[in-house]
Amino acid sequence: MPSPMPPPPLTSLGRHAHAVYGRPSAREVCLEAQDGHGADVVLILAFHHAAATGRRLDAHGIAALDAAAAGWRAEIVRPLRALRRRLRGAAPGMAGMAADRARTIGDGVLGLEIAAETAMLDALAPALDGLARPLASGEDGRTAFARMLDLYGQLLVACPEGWARVRDGLVASIGPAIPRGETEDRA
Repeated sequence: MPSPMPPPPLTSLGRHAHAVYGRPSAREVCLEAQDGHGADVVLILAFHHAAATGRRLDAHGIAALDAAAAGWRAEIVRPLRALRRRLRGAAPGMAGMAADRARTIGDGVLGLEIAAETAMLDALAPALDGLARPLASGEDGRTAFARMLDLYGQLLVACPEGWARVRDGLVASIGPAIPRGETEDRA
């Protein structure tokens, strides 16, 4: 088998997203948004990055970022996620194969899923930079993040039932580290 190519260096967006997703309770609340409401965790983390770098997206920017991600999400990320979950759950049996072997393969698919999401983040970075605007005077990152989540919730079929609770959970879980004036190198 050929050796895999080493991954390219992460963009600022990719590094930020991995750091935020690694915070305590971030995974749980992000997965609730994904599994319960069809939200894209990659986009949520992109919104967070925008807020943390003193920027925000309007409804048009959020829709454009979502549209830019739609094909990759539908054809690559979601099928990998479904395969991983199937392998880690009740995968079809095969004579002579131990059940834990399918789970081990599922663990390997997780690496591919994360790589696909990271590639998506890195591909979205230029679009985010082009669409994001500076925060309004007096607006802090936490407020901007909550507002972007509200707009995203409207894009997800007019704020689906329970989205406000999920938004509040996202802001409480991953939003506290966006105080007014916090910036990060965008290089």
